[in-house]
Amino acid sequence: MRKIAIGFIVFLLCISIASASQADKNTDDGFVLIDAKDLGYKVVPVKSDDGGISIMSITDTITQGETNWHGKYVGSYTESLKVDLNWGDTSDSLKLYIYDPSDNCIGYFYDSADGSINGRITLYINNNNGIEQGTWRCRVYGYSVSGTEDYSI
Repeated sequence: MRKIAIGFIVFLLCISIASASQADKNTDDGFVLIDAKDLGYKVVPVKSDDGGISIMSITDTITQGETNWHGKYVGSYTESLKVDLNWGDTSDSLKLYIYDPSDNCIGYFYDSADGSINGRITLYINNNNGIEQGTWRCRVYGYSVSGTEDYSI
């Protein structure tokens, strides 16, 4: 009887751990966060401006709690993308989500993602098998913004 009870407790513990790990993968907008490695992507922070080509050249504004979406079509034969979100004001905080053309959220990032807090998130997305062709989307979220914040991506 004890063995059955212990087995049942272990079973319940395993279920709760599996449920907790799946819950950690859900984003606040209902998208499921996929580990970039599962899709073959490697997200690498860029620690200095190397003059590489960004996938977008857009300027916009954002306020506290607001969400802005931006998309860019990426053609075939691309192995690397650079995403550069720059607002420059370290007193405000933005959050960047990146989605592939299949609507997988490959990650979300804060100002410190590239190793420094400087009002900028600069990342390379690499895939040796090629970046998925189609429209890549970035979601910029006003995580902690006083007034209105200008940014470029």
